[in-house]
Amino acid sequence: MSVLAALLLVVVLLALLVVAASCRRFGTWRRKGIPHPRPLPLFGNCIDAVLLRTSFYEALDKIYRQFPGQPYIGFYGGSSPMLLVCGSEAVKDITVKDFHVFTDHKLSPDSRYDTLFSKFLFCLLGDQWKSIRARQTPAFSSGRLKAMFPTVKATADRLCEVIDKRLDKDGAVGINGLCSRYGIDVIAAVAFGIEARALDSDEPPPFMKAVSAAFRFGPLEALITLALLFSSPVYHVLRAPIIKEWRAVVLRGLLREATELREREPPRKDVFDTLLSLKKDGVPQVVFEAQVMSMQVAGSETSSTAVLAILWELALNQDCQDRLREELREAVAKQGAVTYELLHDAEYLDMVFKEAVRLWPVMPWLDRVASEDYVLPGTNAVIEKGTVIIIPIFSFHRDPERFDDPDTFKPERWAPENVAKIDKMSYLPFGNGPRACIGFRFANMSVKSAVASVVLKYRIGMAEGTPKSHAELELSPLSFIISPHKELPLRFERL
Repeated sequence: MSVLAALLLVVVLLALLVVAASCRRFGTWRRKGIPHPRPLPLFGNCIDAVLLRTSFYEALDKIYRQFPGQPYIGFYGGSSPMLLVCGSEAVKDITVKDFHVFTDHKLSPDSRYDTLFSKFLFCLLGDQWKSIRARQTPAFSSGRLKAMFPTVKATADRLCEVIDKRLDKDGAVGINGLCSRYGIDVIAAVAFGIEARALDSDEPPPFMKAVSAAFRFGPLEALITLALLFSSPVYHVLRAPIIKEWRAVVLRGLLREATELREREPPRKDVFDTLLSLKKDGVPQVVFEAQVMSMQVAGSETSSTAVLAILWELALNQDCQDRLREELREAVAKQGAVTYELLHDAEYLDMVFKEAVRLWPVMPWLDRVASEDYVLPGTNAVIEKGTVIIIPIFSFHRDPERFDDPDTFKPERWAPENVAKIDKMSYLPFGNGPRACIGFRFANMSVKSAVASVVLKYRIGMAEGTPKSHAELELSPLSFIISPHKELPLRFERL
């Protein structure tokens, strides 16, 4: 036998061993009596996501729709057994009642490969997460939010000024970049205490590139994230950070400048002051840096995606836009201006916000990892310690059994007389339980501020090339948040 033939035989045998090992694990859900789709060797049930042909949440949705009404659905990420938790009581158990078993995210990278992202609040584990989260929570009290409002409102007004400057002869403006810049400027002001002025830049400044790229992955980052989620040995082979070093360098430089400036000023009692207290209390520098950066990245993405969603939905639904404008005009006539209290009390604006984040949830899925063996409620099945469970929020929000006509924008779902009809565990745009989004109330304020400012000044309509339905809207296969694959042009008419 030649050397080449021997090597080929070894490769074939190794491949067969890998396939055999993965196929053996593919019997997990059959043995436990949990319904599941048939997996493919090596890829499991996520081949389209692994090949970057579709987003991970869309791949999960395909699995979800194969087993309507099932409280648990097994699937395989690569060869790893994973579990979709779909029943309302089971979701409540995992996120609240049995939270002590499911405290941690699986998406917690190895700090040897990803020094910065591994220290983000989202990624912290156990007691460290609990301690850091508790220290950050006061930053989002009602008093703190009210104090931040003038800064947020000024940024919303600047968004309108930029729209004015960019109107072409048809009144069309691409909104993806504008909404992203708005989100960055807003959160930079409260998380860093600086003016990023991203809205005023013709070319994205380095800071904006670093922040906006953090959760908008290229192919390598998308594969790294899937490998981490699937417990794949590929993750340890790649050894690459999800947040690249150049992004960290840019953000660290800005953080250093902001810290030096703040130390010369009296306390502002904003988010950045709260984060600075972590440093003063002896939290390691890298943990402090990670909290500021995670606030910047997550906060800007939350706000920008929701603003984009609402503007697009209002362009498609002129009757909703007219009703919202009427409500805002009446409120401004009484109060004299858009105020913190006005945004808080505007009922239809809140209905529009809730419906938009139903269709465009901030996090389209939640992951948790079992810290011990766990009996699935209502069954005799036991999932082993280390099993990853997924709550498919995107699928819940688009399920006709949970929401009537789910792909249609209907703010009236959230009218006081209708809210009681909605199962609370079917609507989770910001997560649920102790690990729900810490900045939800800030996102609510910053999004409503932008929407109110724009709707009062412009009539928003469709432009050439604007998708006219969710079926026409192409989503990015690389993003782990809901993100349009292409620019969304809208038409703005001054009122």
